[in-house]
Amino acid sequence: MVHWASGRVLHDHRFRTVAGGEVLSVLGDYAYQVAFAWLVLSVTGSAVTLAAVMICTAVPNGLLLLVGGAVTDRWSAKHVMFCSHLSRGLLVLGLCAVMLTGSVRIWQFYAVAAAFGLADAFFWPASGSIVPLLVDTGDLPAANAVVAAGEQVAMFAGPLLGGAVMAAFSPPAVLAVNAATFFIAAVTVMRAPAAASPRRDQPWSMRGLLSSITAGLSYARGAAGVRAVLVIVSASTLAYSGLFAVALPAFARASGHGSLALGALIACWGLGQLLGAISAGITGLPHRWGALIIGVALCEGAAFAVIGAAASVPVACSLLAVLGFGVAYSSDVALPAWIQISTPAGMLGRVNSLISLPRAILPPVSLAVMGALAAADTQLPFYLASALMLLAGAVLALDPAARKLSIENRAPAGLSHPS
Repeated sequence: MVHWASGRVLHDHRFRTVAGGEVLSVLGDYAYQVAFAWLVLSVTGSAVTLAAVMICTAVPNGLLLLVGGAVTDRWSAKHVMFCSHLSRGLLVLGLCAVMLTGSVRIWQFYAVAAAFGLADAFFWPASGSIVPLLVDTGDLPAANAVVAAGEQVAMFAGPLLGGAVMAAFSPPAVLAVNAATFFIAAVTVMRAPAAASPRRDQPWSMRGLLSSITAGLSYARGAAGVRAVLVIVSASTLAYSGLFAVALPAFARASGHGSLALGALIACWGLGQLLGAISAGITGLPHRWGALIIGVALCEGAAFAVIGAAASVPVACSLLAVLGFGVAYSSDVALPAWIQISTPAGMLGRVNSLISLPRAILPPVSLAVMGALAAADTQLPFYLASALMLLAGAVLALDPAARKLSIENRAPAGLSHPS
């Protein structure tokens, strides 16, 4: 094991400021999601419309992620994040003002959702590139563990905050809170240093942007680690998106325990993830990162098969807690740390955008397939998730380059600038 002291990064004022602002933004974002979904349903009364609005977020996000990565590498992660935070804050504040006037229209929900997807397409590649600007390379795993733990707490508390503020005040109050968190995050992220980019002062052009995206794709195609990450992320997205959104509610309902069972299942998963992120920051990460992600993927596949076969809520809760621990340890901490350590600084935004792409475009596929399977039998989605993770683990286990991936790999010296 390689050990990193999470306490050291917590004593860094600049890291605390930026990370704290981002966690606060996540808290507000999850509160906003509750309020926004409630608003759409209240105004339209249609779950179909809500789904269509959500798709309006996903489409521009998926289409422009690679552009967002190229812009991040050409410009600066902190400036891209600043613009994204500021634009999303203004969007939410505008929607809040419209709600207060009582003149909200359905098309405005679509417009806000699409604009959010556009801003997110630039935010996510940049957010994956900001941590290396704040801490030394040796502290990246600890820093990612701190961020992951904070985000887990925010993901749990955000929906509760959104529901409580709506109950005590009104949905526009939640929107105002979310706008404030975006504005605060926009201020705090500017504490990060700007990465040196040798091409920042060159004129922007469509040809140059396309060339930059092509260079990123070429780099990823030749990097065994990036290919391995794409396999894991794609399989996980297909397995988990529909499983948590559709299959777990159906599983809980079929168990006869209803919402109590669903709450327990999600809580066990969240608790496992929180403990996994904290543990990664305390104990450090293994040298053999490739072996770690392969082992976790195979364990996920086996656990999903057992959950499907047992059809027991206590068994599912226990296994989801263990899985949450392993996934947080390997995917929420080790995965971003390895990417940040091994990827050339001038290519990091484009690599992050490529890795985010499956998470943007595959969830609708997972939702559709898992929904169809759950309608036939609530155990079938777990068997499909098992097959996906076992297949991904087997593919990587048979790849010598994937097995040898190490958390201490460094970026090649000749690739430290954007192409």
